[in-house]
Amino acid sequence: MAPATAPEKKRTVTIPQPPRQSKLPLYLLRHGSALIGFGLLFGFVIPMTPYPRLGLTAHIQFAVEGTMVTAAGLLLNSSPYPVEGTTGPGPKVVDKLPSWQRKLVYWSCAGIWVTLLSEAVNAWWGTQWVLPIAHHAAGLVGDGPAKVWMEQVIQFTHMPFAVALATVWPVVTIALFS
Repeated sequence: MAPATAPEKKRTVTIPQPPRQSKLPLYLLRHGSALIGFGLLFGFVIPMTPYPRLGLTAHIQFAVEGTMVTAAGLLLNSSPYPVEGTTGPGPKVVDKLPSWQRKLVYWSCAGIWVTLLSEAVNAWWGTQWVLPIAHHAAGLVGDGPAKVWMEQVIQFTHMPFAVALATVWPVVTIALFS
């Protein structure tokens, strides 16, 4: 009779998983690219608007804000400081942000769409309350053709989102230097 052998243990191999990384930089790169693309396409519509100078303002703002959102995405995705004693890259800047700051950055950058789309609509409305310099540059004098509700829409879509967007760069800068 053959001697009894112990049952063979199954070996399980555990593959270490990299830490979960934030997709915030990718989302910002997508939003930034889309803002720039929309702004470039809107440039073809400018001659068809009643107030092309206001349309030009929207066109430029799409490009500027898109570039800013793209730059924020690139900065947050960077690893500027290596870990001491290693040759590899250190943590990404986005990994230094707590969850609430990541949400703030995302929603502030995504919310700029509301402001910029209202600026595009303004090329047909000709409002003046929020953008008086652009209104004057468009050759509009006095109260202009816009109704009060149009002025209020432009005002509502600019003020909260502008304040929110102004918080993005301090958050990114503090994370970059921490």
